[in-house]
Amino acid sequence: MKTAGLLAALGLAAACSSITETPGGVGSIQVFTPYPPEVEVGQTIQLRAVALSGSGDSLTTVPIYWRRLDTTIAVDSVQGLLTGLIGGQKGRVIARAIDLYSKTDTFTVLARVDTVIRVAPDTQTVASGGTTSTELTVRLEGGIPPVPAAGRRVVYTVTLPVFASADDRSVEFSNSTLQITATTGTSGTPSPGVKLRLVAGRAPPDSAVVSVTVPRPGGKETAPGSGQVFVIRFAKP
Repeated sequence: MKTAGLLAALGLAAACSSITETPGGVGSIQVFTPYPPEVEVGQTIQLRAVALSGSGDSLTTVPIYWRRLDTTIAVDSVQGLLTGLIGGQKGRVIARAIDLYSKTDTFTVLARVDTVIRVAPDTQTVASGGTTSTELTVRLEGGIPPVPAAGRRVVYTVTLPVFASADDRSVEFSNSTLQITATTGTSGTPSPGVKLRLVAGRAPPDSAVVSVTVPRPGGKETAPGSGQVFVIRFAKP
């Protein structure tokens, strides 16, 4: 079976290491790397790779073995399970099929997030004539005892009002869209802070609602406390 369809289905980036075929008929190893290549401290992800013949056919009966090159991660050599150990560091891993090795893949180990704490008030009012909210601050913490989690993405999304199209929006973030991703600093809060602003020339809404989400690596899960909202009211003249 060819691997192009498998690659598209997984939504993963692939790269090959290739030499003349080994005695076992392996010509290259195709490693399917998640994008972005990240793992959280304490999180375990499944590594994926397949041996290919010299003509590019999948050799599904050839076992793949894995090896870590850094102590910032742990790797089960047979099962292909990678676990993050030390946050804020990189971890390299390599695959082997018979006596052929793949290219090295590098993962970023992210600080663990166990909770999302809303720091700013959940509701605020922008004074008449004002155009911008105060910072919509949350703090991320993780570990025992809890410490601020730096280097993590926080996604802010305007959920209300609902606009017919992005061009009809009357509020926006500093990137001129209804969604923005910020990264936490050493204090565990987004740096720079995130604010919501009115769009010039548009009638302001009575209020807007912004939700906050902290995705875990892999994109299928979010950190506890995700989904909290900020309500921003706009005072009338």
